[in-house]
Amino acid sequence: MKPFRSRSWIPLVLCAAAVSPAIPAGATNLNLGADYMVRGVGIKERDSTFPGDHYYDQRLQGYMIADLSEDVEATVRVQSITPWGLESSTTPLITRYPNANGGLWLQNAFIRLPKIYQDKAVLTIGRQPIQWGDGLILGDDELGFNAIRLQLKSPWEQLGADLDVFTAKISEGLQTSQDTNLSGALLGIDRDLVRWELMGLFENSNNLQNYEAGSDTTTTVATKIDRKIFGARIRTTVKDAYIRAEYYIQNGSVRRLPPSQDIKLGGSAYSIGLGAKANTERYGRFGAVGEYSESSGDDPNTQGQDEAFRPTFASRWSGLERKGWGRYFAATLADAYSPTSPFAPASSTNTGLPPGESGIQSIHIGIEATPWAKWTFTVDYYQYKANKSVTGPKDLGTEFDYGVVFRYSGLVYFRGSTNLFTPGTAYQFASTTTQKASESDIQASLKF
Repeated sequence: MKPFRSRSWIPLVLCAAAVSPAIPAGATNLNLGADYMVRGVGIKERDSTFPGDHYYDQRLQGYMIADLSEDVEATVRVQSITPWGLESSTTPLITRYPNANGGLWLQNAFIRLPKIYQDKAVLTIGRQPIQWGDGLILGDDELGFNAIRLQLKSPWEQLGADLDVFTAKISEGLQTSQDTNLSGALLGIDRDLVRWELMGLFENSNNLQNYEAGSDTTTTVATKIDRKIFGARIRTTVKDAYIRAEYYIQNGSVRRLPPSQDIKLGGSAYSIGLGAKANTERYGRFGAVGEYSESSGDDPNTQGQDEAFRPTFASRWSGLERKGWGRYFAATLADAYSPTSPFAPASSTNTGLPPGESGIQSIHIGIEATPWAKWTFTVDYYQYKANKSVTGPKDLGTEFDYGVVFRYSGLVYFRGSTNLFTPGTAYQFASTTTQKASESDIQASLKF
């Protein structure tokens, strides 16, 4: 973040001022900044009946951070997402975001009280970013959650513990008439080079919404969803190497029509990963990573139960593009990129998987090299498999990703990638028009 020094900030100031409270003249510090990204994307879909997408995605985020006093901070961040040349779209895009058609919307607006109890408690109130770990079960994807959040540190330093508690009302861009109640608590414990985290996430929604159990091939309507996810995460870091592991259990219920019946939720998921970087004479800075993740699918033989693990608010998006394991397939623990609805929020009816399949197993092996200070080259391999299938085949496919990053300066960088996806037998069995897919992109990013 940079101090305000130039008239070029005036448009951003006006945008932030339009959605922010008045800043007292006695504010001790005022910082303004912006992040700008433009990305060109070309996609060849894995089903030849769908036309490929070729478009540009522009995103601008302007922010203002004010230290109103020693113990009061205020932050306002606005965002605009604008697609160019999306020829296959004739209507405004429906995405996870409030607006993805060029309009300016409020991403964050919150007050932070960092010293409500000495230096051991931080209270944040308003629309704010929240993400746990890598976002496998919770991430706002630069959208912001309307929440009240309390972060506590143990008054005894030798204990090395902290607590993160929040409650939120989530409406997002889901086109529903009511908010979803979302709350959670995370307990962290630090021991030398190891950090342990225990967490619970609680989702309650009374919205009418389409719903499919993992083994369903037809859609019903859910009138109430009560989902609970409990988990544990461990990460250890030694110099430039790390090992992490996380495990989650899901329970709760779904009430759906017709007829009125309660479906019990179950299932679990886990993910492990390790990586390291080192300086080498031949390749410069060299790194490698290996990851394995697996989530449960719905067993078609257990009536009245849905064991498909589905974290509704997991991190999945970067602007208009999916993110996850693989640049094209973009798998999470529950879903993947969907050619039928490429920009729509992920749901039980929009998983990107063949009908009747649920749960995803992902394997990732990647390497990167920085032979010169400004250049980084990456190669990643992914393999995907469904956990449960009512049709038989479970192989979802493989993907190779090739990327390059050029850091022009500390404020500007360029990135490009070519990503090749080969559908597995599960997609070939579901459709006779299956073909090899690809995604290519080039991106320029600027911070100022």
